[in-house]
Amino acid sequence: MNNVLTIKNFGPIKNERSTKINICKITAFCGGQGTGKSSAAKLISEFFWLEKALNRGDFPISELTMYDRFRKKYCSFYGIQNYFKEDTYIQFYGDKYLFEYKDKHLFVRELGINIKNKYERPQIMYIPAERNFISSVENADKIRKLSGTLSTMMDDYFQALKQSKGTISLPVDGYSVAYDKLNKLTWLAGNDFKIRLQEAASGFQSLIPMMIVSNYLLNQIIENKGENILNLKSVEERERITKNIQKILKDKELDDSIRLELIKQYQTELYNHHFINIVEEPEQNLFPKSQRNVLNELLRINNSIKGNLFIFTTHSPYIINYLTLAVKAGMLYHGLLGVSGAKEKIEKIVPEQSAVLSKDVVIYQFTEDGEIKLLPKYESLPSDDNFLNNSLFESNQLFEQLLEIEDEYKIC
Repeated sequence: MNNVLTIKNFGPIKNERSTKINICKITAFCGGQGTGKSSAAKLISEFFWLEKALNRGDFPISELTMYDRFRKKYCSFYGIQNYFKEDTYIQFYGDKYLFEYKDKHLFVRELGINIKNKYERPQIMYIPAERNFISSVENADKIRKLSGTLSTMMDDYFQALKQSKGTISLPVDGYSVAYDKLNKLTWLAGNDFKIRLQEAASGFQSLIPMMIVSNYLLNQIIENKGENILNLKSVEERERITKNIQKILKDKELDDSIRLELIKQYQTELYNHHFINIVEEPEQNLFPKSQRNVLNELLRINNSIKGNLFIFTTHSPYIINYLTLAVKAGMLYHGLLGVSGAKEKIEKIVPEQSAVLSKDVVIYQFTEDGEIKLLPKYESLPSDDNFLNNSLFESNQLFEQLLEIEDEYKIC
């Protein structure tokens, strides 16, 4: 079962029809400015993190559900603490917990988990639209009182740079990044030039933190699974892990087989199994071709681990169209499997690692009157009749009206 979010009367979102947001492997939010796309994305990120924190034992449910603790403490991290109204309703079905906010209170209930459907701990990252601040300001890591999402992303970004070796290729032809650890400088290199990242175009300043953090966190998951789990934890968490394992070992009512199974189950909850990547406007300040390359790379990252999720907001019709290409490519890779020469031809348009299945993609449109609508599919592909394409059509209509005025007044 997919995770499900329901929002009513929260910020600009009214959602009178109580549309449920089913979170799939790829979930996209599109719509006009200030319609609530980022609000929904932030709530998803928050609930995934709260579920992880509760499972990890950071705090008990009773503390989380104290009056106004959820809004004032945890929602303020995402800057959405003032979006609540008298009749705000929010419900989130997680993997292990059900969260429900109503009547100004948060209620949390643990869901039944069986051995076939056990909780697997995720790595969660929210990549905000203001990420280019990290690249454009020198010594950005020294600045205090930044938003919670930007500060968290910045910590992982600089950690990734410190651990990088050599140059880092970008999903834009001929460009790469290198980090000078001695002088703490980030350099952008092209085919015949090299400049400091602060001097680069805004598209690179937006692109580079997003791609470096996304790849870094993915690789951390892949690499850490083979390392000593205890070495990856904080002192407090190491103490909790040791205490819980000792408790299992000392329980005389358990036989050896059950004791071993319990320890195995417990160990699966100690490291991050998959990556939930939540990105605001991946297309930010990028040329259409670069948008396609960046989307393909983010899809590749998402396809790298079975349980990964990619959730993003967008204002770009190109991004939705390129996502449609990835879906069509996925259909062709599957339908033409084994056909000589077919794979090579498809690969020139969409890399196989970036192709996706129609069932794994869902797009929601946020309207100016506060509603949330599921974008329908036509023959398994996202419909062309979406807000972003309609905006392009509207501009063409306006141009035709100008041509009619020109004809009417016979302007040469």
